[in-house]
Amino acid sequence: MPFKKKAAKPWVETEDVLPYLDAVGADEAQRRFVTDLHRDGVAILDLGPEGLALCDAVVADTDRYFTGGNRRVQDTWRRSAAVRSLSNLPVIEKMLALAYGRRPFPFQTLNFLVGSEQAAHADAVHFHSEPQRFMCGVWFALEDVQPDAGPLFYHLGSHKRPVFGMREAGVVDRAPELGDYDRFYVPAFAKELKTQPHLALLKKGQALVWTANVAHGGTAIRREGATRRSLVTHYYFEDCLYYTPMYSSPEEGRFQLRLPANLKTGGWVWPRRAGKRMPLEPRTVARAFKEALKRAVYVG
Repeated sequence: MPFKKKAAKPWVETEDVLPYLDAVGADEAQRRFVTDLHRDGVAILDLGPEGLALCDAVVADTDRYFTGGNRRVQDTWRRSAAVRSLSNLPVIEKMLALAYGRRPFPFQTLNFLVGSEQAAHADAVHFHSEPQRFMCGVWFALEDVQPDAGPLFYHLGSHKRPVFGMREAGVVDRAPELGDYDRFYVPAFAKELKTQPHLALLKKGQALVWTANVAHGGTAIRREGATRRSLVTHYYFEDCLYYTPMYSSPEEGRFQLRLPANLKTGGWVWPRRAGKRMPLEPRTVARAFKEALKRAVYVG
């Protein structure tokens, strides 16, 4: 979708979303998706025949990586054309561009064979943007999700809360250390949640989109041998700073910048502020290249 002017804030995070949808002439399906995302922080998309076929191709490409107890594999897009194609599905790109007012690009993938059983969290604690909230996740169901297979859970409307980071979790006057996430963030974040979680019982060929600050995680697996094949792809948006919140202090203007990959081009996207490229430390660039080389060839 072409934009005459980039949105200063994601449209789904503003109260001007309905006039915006009127102004761009959004159709019924587009309005439903964007208003769901605005209200709940999550929205479900049907991927159509192309997406459904790609689900089978992704499973065929990636099942071999789940040996030796592996529960998830990162960045299989570097080895699987199907993962890359599903992450770049036109319906996803079009809907995200409409909802956010900037062009999206996928920068990371995670493949799962079974449920993650992950504690409640918001992605904004792991990676974020400036301007804030120009990041989202998409969870692709590669098979029908069963209630006893550890489905994804989420808290409706939780994205409207202020971003909760390590400082809010109690890590102050020092940089976070290894182990602080489990020791401080996980229990503190859980205390913030006052609503009952909803389960994502998606059908194969559906995708759940969530905003940067929505609380989500994985429920316990209650059936031995149950699978929950899925793909998670995270997306940034053009012309932002991309950074790691755990080692940044936006309040002080201090960011540990990232050089995210672009799954569409196979290259990287340089962080920008108001269209201007921001300087990166050499080690940040070196780390991006090192990660690319490591992920390009799977080592079990």
